[in-house]
Amino acid sequence: MPGFRSLGDLSTTFLLSRQTAALKAEVQARSTEVTTGRAADLSQALRGDWRALHAIEARLGLAASEKLAIVEAKGFATAAQDALGQVQDRTDALASVMLGIPFSPTDATLARAGAEARGAFESIVGALNQKNADRAVFAGIATDTLPLAPMQAMMADIEAAVAGETTAAGVVAAVEAWFQTPGGGFETLGYAGSATPLSPLSLGAGEGASFPVTAADPALREVMVGVALGALLAGPTLGTDTTERLALSRSSAERLLSARTPLTEIRAGVGATEARIAGAEARAGAEGTALDLARTELVEADPYAAAARLQTAQTQLETLFALTARVSRLSLVDFLR
Repeated sequence: MPGFRSLGDLSTTFLLSRQTAALKAEVQARSTEVTTGRAADLSQALRGDWRALHAIEARLGLAASEKLAIVEAKGFATAAQDALGQVQDRTDALASVMLGIPFSPTDATLARAGAEARGAFESIVGALNQKNADRAVFAGIATDTLPLAPMQAMMADIEAAVAGETTAAGVVAAVEAWFQTPGGGFETLGYAGSATPLSPLSLGAGEGASFPVTAADPALREVMVGVALGALLAGPTLGTDTTERLALSRSSAERLLSARTPLTEIRAGVGATEARIAGAEARAGAEGTALDLARTELVEADPYAAAARLQTAQTQLETLFALTARVSRLSLVDFLR
C-alpha cells in the first residue's frame, strides 16, 4: 500500500517542520542583530515603551530639515562673499590701471584704460548678478530677478546723461547723480531688484542670519561710479580734451580707492554671517550626533549575546536537519535494527 503514513508520522513531520521554521527565523533574527547591531525585536528591546524612540526620531527629522536650511544658507553666504571678492579684486586692479596713466597720456592710452574699465564694469555686474540655488543673491527679496541691467545698457544711458558736459568735474557730477539720486538713472534703469532686504536666512532652533546687502548698497554704487567714470574714457565723452580726460581718469581712481573701506566693511559683515552659519552648523552636527547615539542606545543589540544566540540557533538547526533526514529515511527494517 504505497504512500501510507500513520498519524504518528504526520504529527512528527509537522512538529519537525514547525521547529525548523522557528529555528530558521531565530537564525535570521540573530544574523540581522550581529550584522546591524540593531535589536530584531524592537518592542522587546524597548519593553513596549516606544515614546522615547518616537521623540528622538521626530527630533532627528526636524534636525535634518534644519541641516538642509543651514546648507542652503551657507551656500548663499559663500556665493555672496565670492562675488564681493571678485568686485574688490577688479576694483583694486582698475584703480592701479587708472593711477598708472602717465601725466601726458595719448588718446590711445586713455582709450585702453577706458576699455579696461568697461571690462571691469561688465565683470562687476556679472558678479553682483550672481545666483545661488536659482536665487539672485543681491536682489533683496526679489530673488527671481537679476538685480543689475547689462553693463552696455547702463553705459549707454550714462553716456547720454554726460553728453553735454565739457569738463571732468561736470562729468563726475552727472555720473554721481545718475547713480545716487533717488529715482535717478540707476534706480529706474540700472537696478531691478527690491529695496527690501532679504529675510534672515533660517538656521533652525529659532536662529537666523541677516543678509541686508543688495546691489543697490551705497558702497557698491560708489564702486560703480568709479568704474563708470573710467569706462567713459573708451567713448566720446570730453572729445579730444586730453587734460580733462586725464582728470576724469584721476577722479575714477580716487573713487575706486575711496570705495575700498566701505567694500571691505560689507565683506566683513558677510563674513560675520558666515561665522554665524558655521556656528549653527557645528551645533546641528553635535545635536545630530547626540541624537544618533541616544537612538542607538535604545535599539542596539548586545553583540556578544546576539553572537552566542546565533551560534546556539545554528547548532540546533543543524541537529534538527540531521534528525529530520534520519526520520525521513526510517523504515521497518531500520527500526527493527
